[in-house]
Amino acid sequence: MPGEWIRVPVGEDSTRWTTRGGCRQVLLVVHNVTSATRLLDVVGLFRDDLRVQLTATCPGTSPFRSGLPELLAALGVPVLPWEQALAVSPDLAVSASFGGRLREVKGALAIISHGVGYNKKLATTGSREPGAGSREPGAGSREPGAGSREPGAGAHGGAGR
Repeated sequence: MPGEWIRVPVGEDSTRWTTRGGCRQVLLVVHNVTSATRLLDVVGLFRDDLRVQLTATCPGTSPFRSGLPELLAALGVPVLPWEQALAVSPDLAVSASFGGRLREVKGALAIISHGVGYNKKLATTGSREPGAGSREPGAGSREPGAGSREPGAGAHGGAGR
C-alpha cells in the first residue's frame, strides 16, 4: 500500500528479518522519471556490493511523477514512503534534483546533475561568422577563394601576390 511503512530492511526491528547485517544504507531520492533515469546510472555502483543496502523514496513534490511507481518497482529496491525515509538515517542519500524537502533527509546528501545542460553553461565561439572556430586557413573570410589551398587564391589584387 502506498504510504505504508515497510518493515524490512529499514523498519522497526528490521534486523530480526534482514539476511545481511552491518550494511551501509544508500537512499535514492527520486523526484520524477527524468531524475530516476539519471539515478539509474549510479545504481550500478551499489547494486552488486553486498556491503550496501539500497533503498529509494519519492518526496512527491514533482508534478511529473507519471510512470514513477512502475519504474521503481522494476528497479527492484525497497521503496520507502517519504515520511519513513525522513525517519531513517542513511549513510548516503543521492538525488538528481534540488527539489522537495531534501534538507530534511538525514545523513550525507549527494546531488548529481539530472541531464544534459543541467547546471551547465553553453559554450559559445563569440562569433556568428560562418567557419568561426574552424582551424582551416581563411575560414570565415568573405573573400572569394578564402580557405582554398591553391596558391594565390583569396589574395588581394589577383594571383601571384
